[in-house]
Amino acid sequence: MKLFFQVNYHTEWGENLFITGAQEALGGGDIDKAIPMTLSDGDTWTAAIELPDSLYLVTYSYIVRHDNGTVRREWGRAHRFERRPDTKNIRIIDRWQDQPCDKPYYSSAFTDCINYRGEHDKLVEAEPGYLTLAVDAPMINADEAVAVSGEDEALGSWDTSKAARMSDAEYPTWKINIPLSGIKNGSDYKFLIIKKATGDIVAWEGRDNRTFHLPAIDENISVIDAGQRLVNSKNAWRGAGVAIPVFSLRSDEDFGVGDFMDIKKMVDWAVQTHQNFVQVLPINDTTMTHTWTDSYPYNANSTFALHPMFLRLSVMGRLNDKERQRYFDELGRELNKLPEIDYERVNKAKIQFTRELYAQNGNDDMSTPEFREFLSRNASWLTPYAAFCVLRDLNGTPDMSKWGEYAVYDEAKVKDFIDAHTYDINYVYYIQYHLDRQMRMVHDYARANGVAIKGDIPIGISRTSVDAWISPRLFNLDCQAGAPPDDFSVLGQNWGLPTYNWEEMSKDGFAWWKARFRKMAEYFDAYRIDHVLGFFRIWEIPMDAVHGLLGVFNRALPFSPDEMRNSYDFWIDTERHTKPLILEWMLNDFFGERTEECRDRYLIPEGYGKYRLKEEFDTQRKVADHFAALAADSDD
Repeated sequence: MKLFFQVNYHTEWGENLFITGAQEALGGGDIDKAIPMTLSDGDTWTAAIELPDSLYLVTYSYIVRHDNGTVRREWGRAHRFERRPDTKNIRIIDRWQDQPCDKPYYSSAFTDCINYRGEHDKLVEAEPGYLTLAVDAPMINADEAVAVSGEDEALGSWDTSKAARMSDAEYPTWKINIPLSGIKNGSDYKFLIIKKATGDIVAWEGRDNRTFHLPAIDENISVIDAGQRLVNSKNAWRGAGVAIPVFSLRSDEDFGVGDFMDIKKMVDWAVQTHQNFVQVLPINDTTMTHTWTDSYPYNANSTFALHPMFLRLSVMGRLNDKERQRYFDELGRELNKLPEIDYERVNKAKIQFTRELYAQNGNDDMSTPEFREFLSRNASWLTPYAAFCVLRDLNGTPDMSKWGEYAVYDEAKVKDFIDAHTYDINYVYYIQYHLDRQMRMVHDYARANGVAIKGDIPIGISRTSVDAWISPRLFNLDCQAGAPPDDFSVLGQNWGLPTYNWEEMSKDGFAWWKARFRKMAEYFDAYRIDHVLGFFRIWEIPMDAVHGLLGVFNRALPFSPDEMRNSYDFWIDTERHTKPLILEWMLNDFFGERTEECRDRYLIPEGYGKYRLKEEFDTQRKVADHFAALAADSDD
């Protein structure tokens, strides 16, 4: 099979165009082995490449190399086409793919949800004697299609009732095969949007006619004209959605708290009210102490694991012991009638039920191909997470520093621990398998109904999380994240979460973040990134501080004192801006009749009516710990 590539690209001095792809003849995915192209005419670059006849799907991309070593890549997914076995010679007329102005519409939220197409048309393959015409058009409603009309008879001679409808098999790319014998070189054509059912015109694309520029060819060659984009003349898309925590989605089928299967009902409501998005708060496991303090959804023990609280028990199965099943049915109804969620009772009961169901069905569930596939696909995070959960419960704390020989993660030691606690480890796998299964059901249901589920990605991780346990190098565990003082919080905010060690994360190409987003993409088609500003600068607070007052911006643009004074008229007094200002006249306002006692007990005079805190009280944490340890006398 021989391929003739042709692409227009205006290069600057020192730049050259190359083709790269997974096939060996295209460099085997190594851009250092990319195939050079030849500048043949003006801005037209060409190349001829031989590929094995056994290859029916071809994917490739263009790159630009500069003599200074820099490389520029195309935006989006690779170019691709499929061919029939008898197609041996293919001429490809291409366009370089820059980021489009309608980039959001290429995301799965639109292509797989809002514009979900259900059954697709037949795949269009390159074949001898035909032109494969392709155009990208993501914002086409499910009841619409793209067609092409033109002056050639093969395109209806501008009779729109005879316009050729294109295939959506590779949506958002639309393709059609047109006999080369039916196209005159230099003839005009145009894309349009039609109703699938009737063929009625919805809109012509918003631009002048396009023109075929075809090379001289014989009947044994196939031509692919690709890389075009529809200029959509319809009004810009507008949509609406709703945001809600999963635990607030209540139904009669619940067990005292909203669960994943309730999202289906929310999707139904979104469809009825013509909404496109259902956004939920974070759904990761936050179990630390098995108390109500675990209910905060932004302090997860894993950025990959899902919260067991969101299981729909009835979907998992029923107990063979009718008395025990009746007990849990009645308990579920009782918990469901409560005016508020009893976090501790709900989670305790769900653990109790799933433990009994695991003893009954666990071996059968874990012997299925689906379970083995889930375990294999998620082993990198699931195995250490399961060990974390079991160690947390055995030690009665999520604080890894109190786990003795397991305080510092050691893969070999943890493997031995897992081997010695197989039953409990498998229980964690079992729970996460069912959580994954149920959330995938919900995701598929939402997609099929044209609704995108939007997730929430917390900016921080807990310092007592499996992530911090197995990869402490990725986090600054010696400080805490928060927000500076403002009109809404005069003391600032201290979230207690470690910040990210971006330099360390960059060493493996931010693999942890990529894995995190890939995992969440299995359940969501859009994300809200909590405190996205934190990717660019984060307010870091010392560990000995209680409030956010003493933080500094990490990775913010620094200014010298001279720049602050001379450029921004901001006078820097290092002492005054970095240490507590304690003056004589302030003491009586704060302490009244106990001024003298407090002065003697906590302060050191520095002269001129100024004081500093004694060393044993010179941080917020020391002060907080001191007063927490005082006797119960409220006056102290």
